[in-house]
Amino acid sequence: MHPVISTLSRVFDMPSEFIGDEMKLRAVASWDDLTAVELQVHLEHELGTTLDDHLIERIESVGQLRAFYDERLAQLAGAKAPPDASAIAPPLPGPGRPGLPEDASEMVFGETGISEVDAVRGRLSYRGYPIEELIGRVTFEEVVHLLIRGWLPDPDELAGFRARLAAARELPAMVATNLVLNAGCSTSSVLRTAVSALAVAAEADADPAAHIDLGERIIARIPTIFATQQAARSGRKLPRPEPELSHAENILHMLGLPRDPERVRLVDLCLVLQAEHGCNASAFAARVAAGTGADTFATMSVALATFTGPLHGGAAHQVIDLAREENNPNTAAAYLRGRVDQVRAARARQVSYAEEDPRVRPLREAARSFRGSPDDEHVLRVLDAVRTAAHPSKGPRPYLTVDCYAAAIYHMLGMPSDLFVPMFAAARVPGWLAHVAEQRAQQGGIHPRLRYVGPRNLRLPSPEQN
Repeated sequence: MHPVISTLSRVFDMPSEFIGDEMKLRAVASWDDLTAVELQVHLEHELGTTLDDHLIERIESVGQLRAFYDERLAQLAGAKAPPDASAIAPPLPGPGRPGLPEDASEMVFGETGISEVDAVRGRLSYRGYPIEELIGRVTFEEVVHLLIRGWLPDPDELAGFRARLAAARELPAMVATNLVLNAGCSTSSVLRTAVSALAVAAEADADPAAHIDLGERIIARIPTIFATQQAARSGRKLPRPEPELSHAENILHMLGLPRDPERVRLVDLCLVLQAEHGCNASAFAARVAAGTGADTFATMSVALATFTGPLHGGAAHQVIDLAREENNPNTAAAYLRGRVDQVRAARARQVSYAEEDPRVRPLREAARSFRGSPDDEHVLRVLDAVRTAAHPSKGPRPYLTVDCYAAAIYHMLGMPSDLFVPMFAAARVPGWLAHVAEQRAQQGGIHPRLRYVGPRNLRLPSPEQN
């Protein structure tokens, strides 16, 4: 059988006898962009060489593909064998060179109706609502409903939604016990473990709120998880959620912090602005897990594990800790700028931001309007110095994100730095759940492919050489 026919049979999952030279590739029902990539990968493997990225776009029929294959095979057979077998398949062009998009890691793999992130123009919208329309006009609970249900709730829907969240805040006893036993561990590890423990409690019929939607239970309980750990490690009485309080106010209550209207407003603002930000690393990880059929607990555990990385949600507390310890804002800014340059040099991709993240300004203004201690003012001066040093026109700013200003606010409210990531996660869970639901509705898995750039056609030494 001709290698092209056997390859097409595998790629199309079609009997080889149905594949003739006159068949049009794009007329096959299973044809899509991923199929084209898979076909090219198979052909490169058969030929032992790389092919032009746009080859499949120019070939229309099976006959044309066979003719191309035979011609290329003849060329390779007539070529002088290179001294180094890896020269048959030289490294493919990397980012910034011809042949691949400048940022191959941000290639579109699907469609979404959850949020739109436009880093070039500095725009963000949730379900079609520009973030500027939502700030100060809707609460976190309303944003959660918008993200996971698809629309802003009317008063009756909002009241029912808030009541369900309030009823779901209490942790199953077995989960609370586990938190107390492991209170000395890192907050990120405990949070991931507790979400998995919620799955165990559900399977053991030990969840008193099992009648409430699973996603709503997770949203409601993330704050209870990290507040319980904080209380246990400091020897305080374990907190009890108050059902009459809003989500933001309840967080402050369980952490034992003041909860006057201004502080509640600040927490709610942070939660709203961090609830969703497109298919970033953690959301993508959750979608990949959802595409395999993994349950909701598993998808949230995967998202949490990804989110806590130092190049995602786990970076902000380092910035705030440095800002508190360094007396000279310019010295701290210079250090952080060096970290930025290190990351830029280490990463293959570089993303240019023509405009500032639209979430940064309202958080910065809210932090400045809050009257705290002299230490708070110093932290903000450091962040402003970093912002000036890492101006958008100078390239990526991986260590100065919206999370840094949110972390500054949480610091000003009296939260320890190891609570920043759990707070960010508490805000981001609704967005993750929305991505999981959307991926399941699309009824398809995500199968990223890596382009092989290593050597090919290597040979073991002949017996005579041993």
